[in-house]
Amino acid sequence: MSAHADRSVDGFWGNFWRQLRPSMSHATDRVAAHGLIAFSPVWAAAAIFSLAGDRTMLLFRDGPLLGLISWAAISIALLLIWRPRLTPLLVLLAGVMLTRYAIAMPVAGNNKMITAFMNAGILLICAHAVLRFGNTAQMRENVYENMRVVARALLAIMYFYGIFHKINTDFLDPRVSCAVALYVPLADGFGLQNSLTGKYLAIWSTFIVEAIAIVSLYWKRWFAVGLLLALMFHFVIPISVYSWYMDFSSLVFALYILSVPREVSERFYNSCARLFRLLRERFGALGQILPFGAVIGVAVSLVCVLWIFGRQTSVAPSHAYQSVWVLMWVAYGGVAMLLLSEAAINHLPWGGTVGPRRPLWLYVVPGVLFILCTAPYLGLRTEASIAMFSNLHTEAGVSNHLLITEPLALFPYQNEVAMIKASSDPDLQRFADRKQGLVMFSLKERLRKKPEAWVTYELNGVRYEAATAQSLGAFTHASFWERKLLIFKHVDFNRPKVCTH
Repeated sequence: MSAHADRSVDGFWGNFWRQLRPSMSHATDRVAAHGLIAFSPVWAAAAIFSLAGDRTMLLFRDGPLLGLISWAAISIALLLIWRPRLTPLLVLLAGVMLTRYAIAMPVAGNNKMITAFMNAGILLICAHAVLRFGNTAQMRENVYENMRVVARALLAIMYFYGIFHKINTDFLDPRVSCAVALYVPLADGFGLQNSLTGKYLAIWSTFIVEAIAIVSLYWKRWFAVGLLLALMFHFVIPISVYSWYMDFSSLVFALYILSVPREVSERFYNSCARLFRLLRERFGALGQILPFGAVIGVAVSLVCVLWIFGRQTSVAPSHAYQSVWVLMWVAYGGVAMLLLSEAAINHLPWGGTVGPRRPLWLYVVPGVLFILCTAPYLGLRTEASIAMFSNLHTEAGVSNHLLITEPLALFPYQNEVAMIKASSDPDLQRFADRKQGLVMFSLKERLRKKPEAWVTYELNGVRYEAATAQSLGAFTHASFWERKLLIFKHVDFNRPKVCTH
């Protein structure tokens, strides 16, 4: 944007645009600018991995509004990758992604919830900086340091509940543990998928890695130990192809770029800058997009060849689509992991100075997330509580958690579980086939969205035949906020409880 264009933009956002454009005239300002520049494209990449996983939205099957917002977010993310110095694009991406999340709620994805909290933090921090500071360097320094506090706290909360929810009898059982569900696809190629030692190692290494990661976030001297373990862990799990993990791992990579010491972020920035500078010098203006085009081209070509010649295996198009993104993750995640690891090892042990204390209001955003994640034990939602792949069960007044053996049940939503017996709706019929149930709130919500469907279910020993949305009062059973905030997993009373997600 030219100087003339800058002067033509008046008001709040015009000032914001002018103040946050990097001008690295001072050493401290340079580090903050480099930190924001390093974070921005990685955050944009995390958004793209997340958006790519929501195929129904991209195909406008969830409505034109969500489809348009999704494609707008992809466009902004690509522009931010192309021009990472334009911090206002980061703010715009945060606003669009947060709007998309709010419209789509309730959303089950834990990574999407954590992303939403980080996007909310970005918007609050930038608005605060614009209102309080008039100096460019002060504004950028404040934004960078405050974002680092929120990112580090969100990672700590994620790892804390990643440990806490898993302290249950079924996660520790190698027959059904979600850790084993991830271990088996990775170990299959080595013939170790049935190794009991390997299964127990997968279970306990989950606790160990996440515990070290929490400690290392705040024990700065040895931060690199936790960082290296976390980067390797999050790089590997998308390759299992158990689920769409690229968005989760890329989110963690981005938050780590803010969480590491400033010097590490700057070294990571310098390494990336040297790489792209070399590409520009050798290949001209298109050199900057060359690695992205090469990775996408190779991934698509390889999967297409394997899919064409492997048709006898009946590979679904959705699996081929995910395989392309996994290959893209291997290249992108591998390079990011190596560059960030090199920067961290170069500063091990860290001997820098800790900056001034940041304001307490920054902890409001992660504090709200921390409270929300207690929901399963309070009788509230069981999805979007960082209980992913934990085998946790808290429904119907029964808990498999070793510390909270009886849910507090301050709210009634989990009390009544309807065991589905038959239904005209294929999705509900699958629950009947698997002998699974739904809390009544979820059952009514499903019928509300499909008023022509009927369901036969059993509740507290009583069988109810051919119930419909009308007979269950599904259209009036919940308020707008309940429908936006509450979302529940399906319920499996079989023991041991198998891993769902």
